[in-house]
Amino acid sequence: MEKNIFIDHYLDLCGLDCPVNFVKCCLALENLSTKDTLKVDIDIGEAETSVIDGLQEKGYKVKILNKDSNKVTLIISSE
Repeated sequence: MEKNIFIDHYLDLCGLDCPVNFVKCCLALENLSTKDTLKVDIDIGEAETSVIDGLQEKGYKVKILNKDSNKVTLIISSE
């Protein structure tokens, strides 16, 4: 895990179904500057896979900050 990660914005998308969680991530990222980072909590499973894969396909860098039995915490940036 990386230290000194500065988080500009945060979304808690736990409990949301696909593709709503992916769409909300994309909308939040569109409103950020290119150097901003977004921290997102999402459910393990289909949500995790679809959000990570979809964001990477759009060119975003996605790092897993933390993962437990219920949710995964992502750090998303455009750089």
